[in-house]
Amino acid sequence: MTTTTRPRRGRRWKILVAVLLVLAALLVAADFTFAAAAEYQVSKKMRTELKLADDPSVTIHGFPFMLQAARGDYQDIEIEANGIPIGDTLRDLEVKADLYDVKVPLSELVSGSAHSVLISQVEGQVKISAADVNRAFNATDVGQALGVSNLTITPTSPDTLYDTTPTPTPTPAPYTDTSVGVRLSFSITVAGQPLKINSYGLLGLSGTKIQVQPTRLELVDGVTTLKVPDSVRQAVFTALSTELDLGKALPFTVVPTKVGVDSNAFTVSGKATNVQLGSGRSGLG
Repeated sequence: MTTTTRPRRGRRWKILVAVLLVLAALLVAADFTFAAAAEYQVSKKMRTELKLADDPSVTIHGFPFMLQAARGDYQDIEIEANGIPIGDTLRDLEVKADLYDVKVPLSELVSGSAHSVLISQVEGQVKISAADVNRAFNATDVGQALGVSNLTITPTSPDTLYDTTPTPTPTPAPYTDTSVGVRLSFSITVAGQPLKINSYGLLGLSGTKIQVQPTRLELVDGVTTLKVPDSVRQAVFTALSTELDLGKALPFTVVPTKVGVDSNAFTVSGKATNVQLGSGRSGLG
């Protein structure tokens, strides 16, 4: 009797474990399904709230989703939208926002009629592509005359910004929240001759406006670099000093507080607290 009971008990445990695994898999699948449905509804809501042409990408972080939904409190909702135009020259902005501690009743979220959404904190970022920056430079008379093209953007270190030391005192120090080093490489045409230029300087932030403050130029000739002629220097400085106004590019009343340089992009970021959707102040523009 003992020899026949043990195998049966072993089989029962195996069956029980298999059933539990199947149930767990079904619960996880259901959780992801409900999360996807909620993300769709949030995307539609954000399209209206931010006045976008297309539905943004939405990801609701945190597991399990259904527990968050039951509480009506979501840890982190990530929203991304690309190709956002601001004004005439900035046509391809990339906007990202992380919404933390988002409170919205489940019934409103599922029905898509959410009108009482409260967000404890929003961290937002706008990325301005090199193509948009190039377009902004050419929007000026000087930039158009020089024919700025093939612009690339890279971060740079403080020791590249100036020809000589000490650093000129009127220029703000790099690598603060509102001022960071940047290198711009581009082509121009002077007297019918194409020239390749490297410009080093500071990218500054003042309110919603960013501006390049060039400090040093290099004329790239093959593998060597030469000093840019004085006749070209001032024209290039003028073209690069164009101011870019982001307006309300940061959504959810986020106030810009930090500027940065990525590979082939400028970035501006900030935070906002205690945001309520539906107030009419969240949109881009």
